[in-house]
Amino acid sequence: MEGKEVSFSKIKWITIVLTIFGVYISFRFVLPLIIPFIVAYLLAWIIRPPTEFLYRRLKISRVIGGTISLAVLIAVAGTGIFCLINLLFNQTVIFLKNVPIYLGLLAEKIDAICEGCDKIFGLAYGTVRDIVDEYINHFMVHIKSNVMPGLTGKTLSIAITVIGAIGIILIVFVSTLLILKDLPYFKEKYKDHKFYKEVRKTTDKLADAGIAYLRCQLFIAVAVAIICVIGLVLIKNEYSLLLGIGIAIFDAFPILGSGIIFIPWSIIYLLNGNIYAAAILITTYLLCQVVREVLEPRLIGNHIGIRPIFTLMAMYVGVKLFEIPGFFLGPIGLIMIITIINVINERYEECRVQKDSESV
Repeated sequence: MEGKEVSFSKIKWITIVLTIFGVYISFRFVLPLIIPFIVAYLLAWIIRPPTEFLYRRLKISRVIGGTISLAVLIAVAGTGIFCLINLLFNQTVIFLKNVPIYLGLLAEKIDAICEGCDKIFGLAYGTVRDIVDEYINHFMVHIKSNVMPGLTGKTLSIAITVIGAIGIILIVFVSTLLILKDLPYFKEKYKDHKFYKEVRKTTDKLADAGIAYLRCQLFIAVAVAIICVIGLVLIKNEYSLLLGIGIAIFDAFPILGSGIIFIPWSIIYLLNGNIYAAAILITTYLLCQVVREVLEPRLIGNHIGIRPIFTLMAMYVGVKLFEIPGFFLGPIGLIMIITIINVINERYEECRVQKDSESV
């Protein structure tokens, strides 16, 4: 019996190592090749209900019904995205116009801080300011000599990337319609296949956990963004939409959250005597925290049980391995690893119980 436990422990660790390695290989080499078709499958999953309705009730073919449903989805989503981008663009333009004013205010603050440092450390007037100016000049020279030429040289590659992106979008749309058309055929053909049943069991649990996580994060991000925008509107901030969305994105980071922005900001208002604005910002921060603490367990439930520290670790490892996309791939990969290991362990336990019962 002890030998069986040791064997099971070895199999468990081998399973964990192989699963982690498999997920890494999939993300590194396979995902870039199939990501358009994953997006196409998600789109097909979204528009499948209206497509099936048109097929069953009105006898419209799945290709035509899928085209209609996809066109409606693109029109609705495109209109919303266009309005959002238009508002963000307007606020960005206003911000850029006001940059000289903000730079003037920042220069005054820097002068005051530098003068205070000179007095504290007993230095000659302007010593700290000269040091700061030297670092700023070095930074500007670095931008002009390294960053700007790189941006200019990449203009052609950016144009090629845009053209390639248009081609990928067309592939995604065509693949979506083909998946809608052939999905019933594949399900009917392979539904009784043993391998299909095993894979389907795993993919169902992966989809259940992954969709629960993504849906939770998206819903919370939208709710936090709305709360932030309302709070910034109440203090009459002219960049309420731009800042609200930015803070909502930052709030997705575990541990840090929106407090790292709202708390110092409210303290500055409080020191300046603006108690109303400070109270609004603190209230906004508390509402964001309540929304996250209440919605996360309700939306995710028992699908995945990942502590915030492990999510943060997954993000860090993901960024180290895959750069910016790793911010999203890290937590998704962690969910995949946990789900696959649980499914394999459940399957192994079933086989072990079955063998024990047969031996008895």
